[in-house]
Amino acid sequence: MRLRLLTTMAAALGLGASGAMAADLLDEIKDRGELSCGTMDYLAGVGFLDDNGNWSGFDVDFCKAASAAIFGTPDKVTFVALTGTQMFPSLSSGEIDILSRSVTETISRDTTLGFTFIGPNMLTGQGLMVHKSTGATDYDQMDGATICVLAGTVTERYLADYFTANGMTFTPVAAESGDQLFSMYFDNRCDAVTMEPPYLAIRRQKMAATPEDHVIFNDVIAKSYEAPLIREGSPRFHKLLQWMHYGMVTAEELGVTSENVDDMAARSTDPRVQRLLGVDGNIGESMGVSNDWMVNVIKAVGNYGEFYDRNLGANSPLQVPRGLNALVRDGGALTAPGWQ
Repeated sequence: MRLRLLTTMAAALGLGASGAMAADLLDEIKDRGELSCGTMDYLAGVGFLDDNGNWSGFDVDFCKAASAAIFGTPDKVTFVALTGTQMFPSLSSGEIDILSRSVTETISRDTTLGFTFIGPNMLTGQGLMVHKSTGATDYDQMDGATICVLAGTVTERYLADYFTANGMTFTPVAAESGDQLFSMYFDNRCDAVTMEPPYLAIRRQKMAATPEDHVIFNDVIAKSYEAPLIREGSPRFHKLLQWMHYGMVTAEELGVTSENVDDMAARSTDPRVQRLLGVDGNIGESMGVSNDWMVNVIKAVGNYGEFYDRNLGANSPLQVPRGLNALVRDGGALTAPGWQ
């Protein structure tokens, strides 16, 4: 009886797994021949569409990497420009496969919206930029200030929580979009503006007549983990994207770059490199893609350090320090599980 029960359970589990695999979004994307990515089109370094129709930026490159992982080339992706209010409905309706638009991961978004976060690929926090003329250099000097903030976002809630917890008050000046938010700030309609420090630095460089007249506080009032996300119910697609990110981090740890990846695949005797690049084992094939999928990803967008520095960091006009996004060995918080 026990054996028959176990056999029945195994059969049921087998059918369930088979059904889940048949319905997985990864198969649908492969059959379609391209994936659809929702992002922004106006913020250089993050998500940007130029006059010649070329997409670039940190969030854009995540989807190019996903295309390389699935199809072997980064150009099998259609980008959809989304506003903040469009992004969740577009993902929920199936208009896009991946939402890669600097979305902050929170427990409520992860557990109530029917979405699955890939895992943070940018570690940052909520900061404040103030007009230097205010003389303020830290948060305890902001009691009674007017602060520009995006309406209906987690940054608005975190800001209110911080001031309440510290016995201070502020007057919010609400904006409906990022462009409006910073236009209001640079038009002196508020003393300060709140957002993640990398985006404050981007806007300061792009919009301020004199960037030195604006001060970004060193500390943050709340941590912010930003991550791409997909709809729930496609575990193999989720695992592929999750391990693609881990693979880019692992590549940086092992010194594998877009320049040397072919040579490393051909010549490295390091078993960790051989597993990462598909020389040893069949990790890629077991996930539904080619065994050299990480070679294709790294050739397309680089390891995580190249990926970050090209769009935001040392090799970009923005020069945003890596901070927490540096590897653990370099004083940051970025690491990845073992590639075994």
